[in-house]
Amino acid sequence: MACALVLAGCATPLNITTDYDTNYNFSGVRKIAIQPILRTPESAAMLSDIQIDRIDTALADELTRRGYQIVDQNSEADMLLAWHLVTQEKTDIRSYNTAGYYNCWRCAPVADVTVRQYTQGTFIVDLIDPAQMRSKWRATYVSRMGREKDAAKAAEERRKTAAAIFADFPPGYNATVTH
Repeated sequence: MACALVLAGCATPLNITTDYDTNYNFSGVRKIAIQPILRTPESAAMLSDIQIDRIDTALADELTRRGYQIVDQNSEADMLLAWHLVTQEKTDIRSYNTAGYYNCWRCAPVADVTVRQYTQGTFIVDLIDPAQMRSKWRATYVSRMGREKDAAKAAEERRKTAAAIFADFPPGYNATVTH
């Protein structure tokens, strides 16, 4: 699965950045509707429908675990959840000075250079007030993208990433919604 949700790098703690509208009252949020991803030619090439469904499921499962109800109709929702993935091709260039293998006076160190191409992904989750149609909470996760070949391991990475994304939601309230 691409993205750990789609993104790789879960061996270390996930670095999730969140921001929110400090004037918004999150205490009434109980029902959330996940919005369909806006497909562009670039995103269609990056993520399959199967991957999108897996990401939606991981996000929904975490919200449900935290006491929220996932609803199908926007009209029933207290907030709308929209996510997207922005990718950028990057180059990692590293040089290393190593000693020469020849035993000689005045031999200069040998410079080894490695060049690696990779895709950096920024996974963004917005929670939107449906009355205002404005984002009130956002989580951002930036990492190198990768593929996990083991399905069970990929599912666990999606679960961990979703938990990290919602760790500080709702802001200023208990981590789990009480009914």
